[in-house]
Formats: sequence, structure tokens, C-alpha cells
Amino acid sequence: MSVSVSVIIPTYKSAEWVGETLESVVRQTYPADLIEIIVVDDKSPDDSVGVARRFLEKHPSHKSQVVAHQQNRGTSANRNSGWKLATGDFIQFLDADDLLAPSKIEVQARAAEAAPADVAVIYTNWQRYELANGSWQPTGAINAPSIGDAPLEQILNDLDFGFVGPTLIRRSFVEKVDGFAERPNIGEDCDLMMRMAMAGGGFRAAPLASAAFLYRQWPNSLWRNFIKNPVAMRNTLYTFRSVEQFLRADSPGGSLSEAARQGLAKRYSRWPDFFAEHDPETFRELLSWLQGLGYQQPLGQSRSLSLLSPFIGYERAVRARSLYRKYLRRSP
Repeated sequence: MSVSVSVIIPTYKSAEWVGETLESVVRQTYPADLIEIIVVDDKSPDDSVGVARRFLEKHPSHKSQVVAHQQNRGTSANRNSGWKLATGDFIQFLDADDLLAPSKIEVQARAAEAAPADVAVIYTNWQRYELANGSWQPTGAINAPSIGDAPLEQILNDLDFGFVGPTLIRRSFVEKVDGFAERPNIGEDCDLMMRMAMAGGGFRAAPLASAAFLYRQWPNSLWRNFIKNPVAMRNTLYTFRSVEQFLRADSPGGSLSEAARQGLAKRYSRWPDFFAEHDPETFRELLSWLQGLGYQQPLGQSRSLSLLSPFIGYERAVRARSLYRKYLRRSP
């Protein structure tokens, strides 16, 4: 095999985790001389840089470097710094607290070597990694995505697909779409995937019986902080709106397939309560987008909202519920 892989690891306050993450990289069954490791630190106040440098000094068989930024730039900017320094044919984006199974890169590199040049993403199985009974361990079902000839529609409908960690991504396609968008967004991974799909990139599976990637779930993640940020939430919603506009522009008469219509409705329906309370203008926008898809209210709403909406309208029903919840929070 001759496919070279660059592993990009952004760090921020990651001293507790990054050693274990790097260990999962150097334990890969793929030849060390075909794997380079690039750690990009976001001005961590802890010893993330020192931990990474000391670890990599002990593993000289891997080409590696640690870049320490002197100002906070954010995960997307650090990932962009990393891939622009990379020399590999494919990129493995790996957060500093996640883990690779030992054969992950080998299995995907084998699939990448056999894939035509228009395949942008090689994906595989993944599983959540959580603290249970005092130790970190894989939990829940193994996620086995299926993305084929209609990647945009399939990504829209699979709410568990979109993490970059379970993938290898062809470097030329990352460059083609100019990498990650450097703006607050809780779905920056999915945004990259969909922009590559819109740029003509194909997706190919490299299946394993077990999970090839472990996604660590912990309470202080950036995702959990961003989900409280109206700007990040709005940017995520507009990501899916841009996909709708692309699909309509690419279709005679601006029509959508049933799969696209349902997938977009799922995406627009994820956080209506948040927007109703924190960003009413965007809330009204998403309602109008849903109506344009043929839905009068977001999917998956509670029975009380479904019963009340026909009488006073969905927007008024959501506001009434929000006021009631605020009243309950203030009550002794």
C-alpha cells in the first residue's frame, strides 16, 4: 500500500487526553512511514503542547510536528492550519480526546487506494465512548452509516453521520472546498461533508465488524457550549438551508426528492424551542422553510403542542409553552 495519511489533532486544554489519543495513532497497524502526525494547539493554558511533544519525541518512527498558536483561533481554524501543513494523500482529522481502533487507518487506506479520484470520503463504523462505572468504555450501538450515490440526501437523513473522526478525507477535496468554515457552528464537520458532496465528492464505505473510531462523550465539550450560542446555532441551520438551495438549483423547476424534503425537515426541526426563545427571527425563518417543504410545524413535537397548534398556531403555542416553563422555573 502506498496511500499516505496525515493525522491532524487540534488541542485545547487537552493534556489529560492527548497522550491516549496519540497512543491510538502510533499503535496503528498501517506502516509508520506512511503516517504523519500534526498537532495544532490553540494556546492551551495547560501542558497540552508539552505532553504532545514529549510523546512524539519517544516515537521518532512517525514524521510529526507540534504547532503552538499564540492566540485562540478555534477548532476549525486549527484543523485548517493542520491540513495546510499536511503532506499526506488523505487526512485523518482526530480530536484530542477521541480514539482510533488499531486497524482503522489500514482498512480505510486500503479502500482509499482502490477508490477512484472522485471519492472524497472513506467512512467506517464508530461508537460512543463514555465514562461508566468509573472507567471509560465503548457504549451503545455501533453506528454503521450508509452513504451512497445520493450523499446529500443520505447525510441529511442520517443525524448520526457527519463526524470527521470516522473518516479519511482526500486532501485534494479538503483543499477544493477550502477546508472548514471558520465561524461558530455546532455542525462544522457535517458542513464540510456536505460542501464536499456539493463539489462532486463521492463517499465510500470501509466496513469493519467492530467500531473503528471512538467518540468520547463528556460534559464540558465545545459542542455542549456551542449549543447555547445563538450565532453557532443559526450558522448550523443556514448550513442546511444552503444545501436546500443547492438541491433546488440543481433540479428542474426547483423540486426536491422526497428523501431531500424529509431530510431537510429533520434538520430544520432539531432545535425549534431554542430559536423560539433566543432568536425569534430565525425561528420564524425556519417555520417558513418548513412550510416550503410542506410541513406546518417541526417534526417530532410533543402531544401538547400538536393539540394546541391547530387552535392558536404553532408559533403562539411554542411561546405559550415557553412562558409556562419560565413560570415553573420561578415557582418555589
